[in-house]
Amino acid sequence: MSNELTAYGAVELGREQFELIASKEKLVSWAEESQFAVQALNKNTMLQQCAPQSLQEAITNVAAIGLTLNPAYGYAYLVPDSIKAGNQWIKVCQLRVSFKGLVKIAIDSGAIKFVRAEIVKQNDKFTYNGPMAAPVHQMNPFADRGETVGAYCIAKTADGECLTDVMSIADINKIREAAKQDGVWKKWPEEMAKKAIIKRASKQWPLGNGADRFNNAVQVVNDMEGNEPIERDITPEAKAEPEKEALDNDRLASGIEKIQAGQYTVEKLRARYSLTEEQEQMLVEAGLS
Repeated sequence: MSNELTAYGAVELGREQFELIASKEKLVSWAEESQFAVQALNKNTMLQQCAPQSLQEAITNVAAIGLTLNPAYGYAYLVPDSIKAGNQWIKVCQLRVSFKGLVKIAIDSGAIKFVRAEIVKQNDKFTYNGPMAAPVHQMNPFADRGETVGAYCIAKTADGECLTDVMSIADINKIREAAKQDGVWKKWPEEMAKKAIIKRASKQWPLGNGADRFNNAVQVVNDMEGNEPIERDITPEAKAEPEKEALDNDRLASGIEKIQAGQYTVEKLRARYSLTEEQEQMLVEAGLS
């Protein structure tokens, strides 16, 4: 059996699992998606050489996230890649979700009405107005805009609120460095930057009915492309309060005298010493409570 037949056969073997998963939401159908998968195989000989198991997993992921492979929409693609297994490289098929696909799922959830991600260039005029307002982005699309300096994402919630997140080129590069493969970044750097800011911005969005679907899509992206680097928590740790000292009654009596003479205060006494109920009563009797 040839590699080509193995690849096409692998697609058909994924039918039962696909239909089982897709039947829950009924967002995609086997009749259509299997044909889009076959079209992708016909156009790409590298896909035909991919491990059959990887093709089945990619087809299953199409059902799990409910994004069509229809190339007219550009939501998701079957992409050949290579991974190292032991001492040899194996060609595998991956489901690649585009930033447009993530936006589609977010809007379908009902929690977000509108999402837009944009790249900011060096010669643009960009004003960030905070996380709850839309930024001002002025540019000349027909002039030299210079190098990329960052990206931003605007989302409008079902309640009409505006949520904005921004990402510097330094943060974008950190995500690129953490990617499993750099090839897709080299080929589509701006699309990948938009996907990165959408992923990060989505952590602040309200959860809709399609939250699981969106999370599944993000997980597919992370599995295929690599997770974002974990941001270091720079919040200073709260210092533990020192344990209060015990105080005997004789020292308390001396302390009361100092307080009455204006040389000490009740607040300082309680802050430093752990007083018993009996000692608190002594303060009351001295008129210091």
